[in-house]
Amino acid sequence: MKAVYINKFGSSDVLVYGERPKPIPKSDAVLIKVHAACVNPRDWLLREGIYFGRYVVGQFPVILGSDVSGVVESVGSKVQRFKVGDEVYAMQSHLGKMGGYAEYISVIESAVGIKPSNMTHEEAAAVPVAALTGWQALIKDAKIKKGDKVLIIGASGGVGTYGVQIAKAFGASVTGVCSTANVELVKSLGADRVIDYKKEKFNDLLTGYDIVYDTIGRESLKKCSSVLKPNGVYITTIPSANNALDSLTTKAKRKVFGRGQTSVMVLASPKGKYLAEIAKLSEAGKLKSVIDSVYALENTTDALDRSRTFRAKGKLILKVI
Repeated sequence: MKAVYINKFGSSDVLVYGERPKPIPKSDAVLIKVHAACVNPRDWLLREGIYFGRYVVGQFPVILGSDVSGVVESVGSKVQRFKVGDEVYAMQSHLGKMGGYAEYISVIESAVGIKPSNMTHEEAAAVPVAALTGWQALIKDAKIKKGDKVLIIGASGGVGTYGVQIAKAFGASVTGVCSTANVELVKSLGADRVIDYKKEKFNDLLTGYDIVYDTIGRESLKKCSSVLKPNGVYITTIPSANNALDSLTTKAKRKVFGRGQTSVMVLASPKGKYLAEIAKLSEAGKLKSVIDSVYALENTTDALDRSRTFRAKGKLILKVI
């Protein structure tokens, strides 16, 4: 099969577009014929050897990518929820060794969901990591409820666009932060208020928020403390030692004293059950994918270069079929 992979860490010149063995699914896995795959920042971070999960993705050669949409080609003997011909989307786990930038990928059954019927494969491939991050951050960790005031930093990005929509779907009042060029986009996703960070500082304007969802990791609980309520939650998507320490210490204080602001570091998990809930939102007209650009698989270098600018509006997609 055709795939994009690396034999060593480095810059764009280490990417190889060539032949790799077609994967053979284990008994609890699904083999997917990939129609589209999504580019995420962790893909080029892995390529450069600076991704925190690089130690668990296996030995070289490594096929990049984790988010795919396609059609079930075959299933393992223990698979019960899917059959050949099903249109599905999935997020590969770290232990699955990535593998999304390819014509075929094998994914454990529990990380696969039926593709939203109202989405194309390109739109569905954009969903998994970004929307799962938002689902876990806002619903599982922050326990969002109707009427909550939510601030989303980086609201026009791949993660932020889904965050805005998920928060609105659960009845929250949403304020988004983005650049001038993306204000109208964020409004179109349902944001009640949009702050242009090139003109104003949200820290100087806002207060009384239940949740601050920092999708680009440039802030901290300390910087956002004045924005939050006394028991508010700050969520970051960036795994780091400092963020992990903040999360542990603030949760411990909350447990001891029963109150206080908390910091949460969210890491998306490949949960098919959450993908099923996200599909329901899409089919109810409450969630859509914002796609910046679509590239052919052989042009993956261009897609990763675009991702590294952090200027994409929504997601970047590789069209495989």
